[in-house]
Amino acid sequence: NQTRFTSFQRQLNLYGFMKLSRGQDDGAYYHELFLRGRQFLCKKIFRTKCKGTGIKAANDPDTEPDFFSMPFIDIKNKCRTVDNG
Repeated sequence: NQTRFTSFQRQLNLYGFMKLSRGQDDGAYYHELFLRGRQFLCKKIFRTKCKGTGIKAANDPDTEPDFFSMPFIDIKNKCRTVDNG
């Protein structure tokens, strides 16, 4: 199970997902183009071709989003607006 989870984490990193390092979502992953109700944005997410050197730059907690401080968006109404026009 550990190797599967490690492999999954590696895939998240290759697709550009970032790991949150503080707050209520500490340890969770996010991507600016992976948003609920906005499936069309996923088409812009690509896997990196090269895994790199294995050295990853440290995340800056000050630039991480705080999802709990953001206002709630009613997705059902937003999707109707996008779908209908």
